[in-house]
Amino acid sequence: MKQEKINKLKKGERAALLSSIVTFLLASLKMVVGIISGTTILISDGLHSFTDLVTDFASWFGLKISQRRANEKFPYGYYKAENLAALFISFLILYAAIELMKEGYSRLFEATSLNMPLEALGVAVIAIVFSLVTSRYLKKIGTEISSQSLLANAEERTVDILASMVVFVGLLLTYYHVPYVEGLVTILISLLILKIGIFNLRDSLLALMDVSPSKEIEDKVKRVLESIGGVESYENLKLRRSGPFIFGEVTLKLRKYLDVKRAHEIADKIEEEIKRNVSEIESFTIHIEPYEANEQKIAIPIKSKKWLKSPIAKILGRAPYYIFITVDKKKREIKSMYIKKNPYTEKNIRAGLSAAKFLLNEKIDALATKEIGEITFHKLRDDLVDIYKAEGKNVEEVVKKFIRNKLKLIREPTKEKA
Repeated sequence: MKQEKINKLKKGERAALLSSIVTFLLASLKMVVGIISGTTILISDGLHSFTDLVTDFASWFGLKISQRRANEKFPYGYYKAENLAALFISFLILYAAIELMKEGYSRLFEATSLNMPLEALGVAVIAIVFSLVTSRYLKKIGTEISSQSLLANAEERTVDILASMVVFVGLLLTYYHVPYVEGLVTILISLLILKIGIFNLRDSLLALMDVSPSKEIEDKVKRVLESIGGVESYENLKLRRSGPFIFGEVTLKLRKYLDVKRAHEIADKIEEEIKRNVSEIESFTIHIEPYEANEQKIAIPIKSKKWLKSPIAKILGRAPYYIFITVDKKKREIKSMYIKKNPYTEKNIRAGLSAAKFLLNEKIDALATKEIGEITFHKLRDDLVDIYKAEGKNVEEVVKKFIRNKLKLIREPTKEKA
């Protein structure tokens, strides 16, 4: 595992440990003051905080296990331990919601008294402040490292803020002997907790079932794939979340003439760009398959404007005209054609390079020529134009051979430079 990934997990582990310490101190304070003052609402809130302590431990444990290196038994690593921890947290949140709902219901029919009101209210205020700070801290770290369990805990702390507010109001109203309010508001908060627990349970189960992380992340990956030159198309894009990280794969369709080295360079560039744009991606596997479109546009240098009967010009860069023909190779027919005059026939130097740029502006897929110089060749090949030897007396003969895949591919510049 790369050190950067280990550091992210360690950062999450430290956040979970710090949250555990704060939660333990708060829970202990609530229990002690609740027992001394005989305030059952503080005692129940303390028990609820101890439930939070268990969820913090689950987050810490999941992030700790996730740092173990991949091995023969677990070749993809232990990242899903974090998803399992998040699943466990979800069940605890559901349990706490149900228990809190029962407690709220029972308080509808109980008359309670409040001893040590200032101390009890002070504990409730402290709980609100610390829950707010802890929630923001866990959300910040959880977002930075894409930790599902930390984000689940952050949401639970947000509910704790509301719960502590309810406790404060309940204590205050109990002090003034107002009936029913504490029980009703407690039930309302328990329903909010129940909703969060259900959503977290859903997210955890989907992650364990390798659900695609999000439409936003998928769109980022697609934009990278569509921006890299040489990729004609792609299919079978798959992304799955594993703990705080994402694994992905795709099948690329590349021009069939590309050699292994060039194809490998394109694959490396895509992987690098995807990881740069989506930091959560741990691994992205690329499969490569040859691609050949049925409809292609070929350019041919010609001496005169006689359309299909036009004779082929020998020198590419100084040819009087170029004919552009779109063919359907599957149906073996010509779809369209047009001729353009070469504006660089009288250029003194690098006429071939200027002609290459002119041809590229026409969005060609292939070129058929008798001769081609080094600079022109590499310019066209770098833009992934297939270059063929123009064999035949006129355009018609060349195009027929092109449609039937009978033209010879030029793999290096010819001796005579254009």
